[in-house]
Amino acid sequence: MIRFVVGLVLLALSAGLHAGGLDGDAKALERVEAMLVTIGGREVWAKARSLYTVERARHPAYGDGIEASFWRNLEEPGEYAHLIHTELDVNYGWNTEGGWISRNGELRDFTKDEMTERRFYWDREVYTLYHQLAKGERKLTVRSVEPNGFYVLDDKGEKIGIFRLTADGDLYLWEQIGGDDPVAYVYGPHKDFGRVSFPDWGTATDGGWGFYYIQVRPSPKHFSANVDIAKPVKEWSGGAIRREKWRE
Repeated sequence: MIRFVVGLVLLALSAGLHAGGLDGDAKALERVEAMLVTIGGREVWAKARSLYTVERARHPAYGDGIEASFWRNLEEPGEYAHLIHTELDVNYGWNTEGGWISRNGELRDFTKDEMTERRFYWDREVYTLYHQLAKGERKLTVRSVEPNGFYVLDDKGEKIGIFRLTADGDLYLWEQIGGDDPVAYVYGPHKDFGRVSFPDWGTATDGGWGFYYIQVRPSPKHFSANVDIAKPVKEWSGGAIRREKWRE
């Protein structure tokens, strides 16, 4: 009986997703809703305009111990990041107008090709899709795939990602589709991060980037209210985030 009631609730919620602009078959819509419930609820992710995450990461070139902080714009292309390690200190920031990167004190602008690539992959980013699937404003379609997964298609009908879930809605595999450098991640069991539940860890299936989440904080504030991505005008000294303004 409980399973039947839960099924009815998910059907009702998935109908709401359809009404909000997201199209797809019934199974796929149910699975989207189950995933959104698991990560904190559709309302939280629909209202989230920006996202702050901190990871303890490793990369084959540097080993363990990388501290990686990201501030992501969920409404339009844009990001700020700071990656620090005993052998690495990288900051970069970009939006629709352009961007820059500082690597161990050497500062340069992103090239036109780099900016095109970043905008292209922003549309396919897992965090962007969490927000867009929850809000339902972007013309997206979802199609079920077994076992317990769904594809996401853009307004041109092209596949841009695939989500595979456990039976209770936890994401365990996400694959970005399209472009010359697609990625896929396997995720561990979920745990609480305040208002949201997120995987404890993730690792790229190509053996590259692997990480543990330390913080996951969606914010209803606009990206620009939380972080300043202005290009440094002198030697970089850090401190781009407006910590006093961050609001969950």
